[in-house]
Amino acid sequence: MSRQLLPLKAGAIVLTLLWTAWIMWWSGSFSIASMVILTFCGAAVGYLWYRAMRWQFERMGMLPQHEDQAKSPR
Repeated sequence: MSRQLLPLKAGAIVLTLLWTAWIMWWSGSFSIASMVILTFCGAAVGYLWYRAMRWQFERMGMLPQHEDQAKSPR
């Protein structure tokens, strides 16, 4: 794991937790089914945000292109 990605991963985790908590509070429904679905959606939002930000940072040159390609000999 690259140390450069740690802040990005931490940001994705914080976004996931805050978004999930906000959407649960906003919906007002605290049934088990609702909480499971909203937790799954929160995890999906956090993951998609991480992938989008990583792609954007790679595109801007702030991160190496791909770790797998950098490790393979040419």
